[in-house]
Amino acid sequence: MIDWLMLALLLVAVALGYWLGWRTQKSLAREPDTGVQAHYIRGLNYLLNEQQDAAIDTFIVALDVNAETLETHLALGNLLRKRGEVGRAIKIHQNLLARPGLSVEHAQQVQLELARDYVSSGLLDRAETLLQELVEDAPPAMRAVCLEYLIEIYRDEKEWLKAIAAVNQLASRRFSRLPEQWRVMQGHFYCELAAEALVRADYLVVRRHLRSALVSDKQSARSNLLLAELEGLLGRHAEAIKALRQIPQQEPAYIGEALPLLYERHQVLGSLPSLHRYLRGLVDEYPQSSVVLMLAELVAQDEGESAAVSFIAERMQAAPTLRGVGQMLSLQLSDAAQSSGVVSEGILAADSLIRGLQRQAPNYRCRACGFSGKQMHWLCPGCKTWGSVRGIE
Repeated sequence: MIDWLMLALLLVAVALGYWLGWRTQKSLAREPDTGVQAHYIRGLNYLLNEQQDAAIDTFIVALDVNAETLETHLALGNLLRKRGEVGRAIKIHQNLLARPGLSVEHAQQVQLELARDYVSSGLLDRAETLLQELVEDAPPAMRAVCLEYLIEIYRDEKEWLKAIAAVNQLASRRFSRLPEQWRVMQGHFYCELAAEALVRADYLVVRRHLRSALVSDKQSARSNLLLAELEGLLGRHAEAIKALRQIPQQEPAYIGEALPLLYERHQVLGSLPSLHRYLRGLVDEYPQSSVVLMLAELVAQDEGESAAVSFIAERMQAAPTLRGVGQMLSLQLSDAAQSSGVVSEGILAADSLIRGLQRQAPNYRCRACGFSGKQMHWLCPGCKTWGSVRGIE
């Protein structure tokens, strides 16, 4: 495997050697800088003897900071950060900032790299201070990068209002429209605020944040899930049902999250036949496993387990799922127990195996990075992408 630090140090040595040669040519009338050359030779010796730490320190001393060498310093610091040697990267970037004569542009580049070091080391307060300074003074391209880092910091610190304000600053013109990625993210920030207010039973604030979430992202299925939860707590079950029925048009992938809530609200109202009719219409457009299995449960209640088994078998011919097979076996067991009281050992064994597989199988997977787990996460724990975790059929 390539030792990237050794490769970087070799590049630094080449850059330094080139710079010394260029400097000597430009100064033929004067004596060459023997001090710099001595540091350079010493650094090469350390490098050849695989004393990387000593080589780094020597090259830093030898290599003046100017327009020609700044990128070499920054590249070395970045590589150390990527290798996990964040403390050394911080030292390099702090030393660069302490050098006199840095131009404003170069100082801003170094500040940004130092802020990245602080983020990597978990020193989020220091990173936030540096990034906020750059947002005030940096050119537009760097300003946008700084705002993106600030949004990540506010996300990790759960400072949702600050995150929302930072997203708003990303728009370069007053009336420009934010790209979808940022609108979706901002919608989730408002939903986080709404969820916190829901725990406090601050219901007016919940509504306000959910309205803002839908303004940011009209396709925010999470907003309607939270609204349904709020309406259920207030006893407004018909309003909860109305909110939940909007989810298939917003994001069909979250129908499975809405169905248990729909069942509960209809059950409270005594309107399960209405849910049955609704799902009959929904399953043709969205033949998802979750819809089929919820409908099969209602068929079993109305027509018996045998009819529900036939319904699942018919609907899952094209795309059978582990959940579907498991539900079929459970219904068959129930039907056999009720009709004859005798259950085949083969069906019992198959049911046990399927249940074991279901316990091991993940329920959710991130479509961005493949992270999988049993619980629903609106922010993927793996890649930190909002709204990318979906139920597995």
